[in-house]
Amino acid sequence: MAENPFDQFDVRQENVLSPIVSQTLTEDLKNPFTDTQNKAASFAYRQLKAIEETDALIAGGYNPSTDIWNYVASGLPDIFEGLVTGPKYKQWQRAVTDLSTAQLRPETGAVINDTEIVWIDETMWDKIWDDEATREAKREARYRAYMGNRTVAGKAYDKLVKEMEAGDQQKIQDDSYDALTNLYNDGKLSEDQQAKYLELKKMRNK
Repeated sequence: MAENPFDQFDVRQENVLSPIVSQTLTEDLKNPFTDTQNKAASFAYRQLKAIEETDALIAGGYNPSTDIWNYVASGLPDIFEGLVTGPKYKQWQRAVTDLSTAQLRPETGAVINDTEIVWIDETMWDKIWDDEATREAKREARYRAYMGNRTVAGKAYDKLVKEMEAGDQQKIQDDSYDALTNLYNDGKLSEDQQAKYLELKKMRNK
């Protein structure tokens, strides 16, 4: 594996932005997969990221089954709900929406109605006062939903993940280069690091 040119810089930055993942085009002349497979791959990838996000929130101590304050606040008009609900609740709800819509789109193929939303909310997502066994069962239901779409996608999923990871790595390198440029312009790199930065700049401009 080729050496990453950014590894030679030992400059640590706080508040580094996470890579932004964009949706892969499904109409690619070099894509040998069907439209159904490509869509299933996109849905599965969204579901996996939602599961990873909710798992991280739970690992960080968030428990939606006991979050009574935000549960009550969610019943307020939107203009007030956004003001009083907390960031972890909002992150959880964003992941809920992403996974749920990714599951319902291929099942309905049309506009998602309220009945379907209630069904998936009851079967896959933690409710107030759910016990640990119920919460674990719902987590497994989320994972099965992801695996269902991944199975339909087949190799199209592997292709999409590879493209996403390549895009992530490029975004990380671009962000790192921008950070190094700012440090160079501010005179915060050592002489050795400045020389290496200039070499890197030449490589990128070729």
